[in-house]
Amino acid sequence: MMSRDSFSMRFVKVCLDDGKSEIFATNLPREKFPEECFAELYHMRWGIETAYEVLKDRLKIENFTGIKSVLIEQDINSTIYVSNLAEDIICDIEESSQEHLKNDYKHTMQLNRNLSIELLKNDLIYILIEKDGNKKVALLQALYDEISKNVVPIRHDRHYHRTKGQLAANFSNTHKRSF
Repeated sequence: MMSRDSFSMRFVKVCLDDGKSEIFATNLPREKFPEECFAELYHMRWGIETAYEVLKDRLKIENFTGIKSVLIEQDINSTIYVSNLAEDIICDIEESSQEHLKNDYKHTMQLNRNLSIELLKNDLIYILIEKDGNKKVALLQALYDEISKNVVPIRHDRHYHRTKGQLAANFSNTHKRSF
């Protein structure tokens, strides 16, 4: 029996499609999760990892406006609300214009999530404080229309060589914030 102050870990080496290997540290039991299933498990988790990346890098969830616990809680809750609302709007627009995004361009297109979050963050407060229901609907429709215009291509199987140990620039082009 292990104490509360210790835990066991195992390391699993997974061969990737390009012939290289990746090493994962896990506490999952060997009996339930053999080494052969880790590539699939990692692939299944990728959506969660990208959601955290959006929260941390694009929405700056760790950039608090105060030091009191109530302010930190408020910042976290509002950031997660904006993230969920943005994803809901994006999925709604992509679902309703699926044929257009798939057939009317050279590449299959998707909405620009970063710009969509920025637009939502800029306009959400005005939509929420609007008292007139008709104006509120008009503002929300204008937001939907603006988000719908900003599309980027989906380019499958794009992989870039990573240089281990090379530090990214302070303002990397791959992780732009949404405001």
